[in-house]
Amino acid sequence: MNRLGNRHEAFGISQRSREYAVQLISYCLLPVALCLLLTGCGSKGGLRAPEGAVPEPITDLRAKAGKQGVVLTWGRPTRYVDGKELNDLVSFVIFRREIAKNCPECPSPYRQLATVDVEDQQKFIKRKQFGYVDQEVQNGTVYRYRVFSKVADSSMSDPSNEAEVTWRTE
Repeated sequence: MNRLGNRHEAFGISQRSREYAVQLISYCLLPVALCLLLTGCGSKGGLRAPEGAVPEPITDLRAKAGKQGVVLTWGRPTRYVDGKELNDLVSFVIFRREIAKNCPECPSPYRQLATVDVEDQQKFIKRKQFGYVDQEVQNGTVYRYRVFSKVADSSMSDPSNEAEVTWRTE
């Protein structure tokens, strides 16, 4: 006899027991492994194009002159552009453009002004309105604003509607 056969027999494992164990593994574990392989992992559903995973743009940005500066308000976006529910909103990025008094038609770039963090991602009730007060304003100057929504992977929405205001001291 070979050494392997002697060792198994020494432990009381017969040839028939080994064959039974192999059959048990084949009949029980193989279907389980096959099921795991076919079901895969991750979320269920169709594939999603990256351009669909950005928030819908804000459409209700408003600006008004206040005592402390320009008051901006806007509503929280609730969906991605592909229509799915928005669940990873992390901040809003505010841009401002100053319109030159002596040349209102001259092009001027938007510059990033501020970031407003969203801190209620894990809460059941989420804020519906957000706001910001731009205190770095000059009397008689016309300002235009746009806001972008930003999600966890740093993707940003298209720009919001443009809101314009002239700030004057009262």
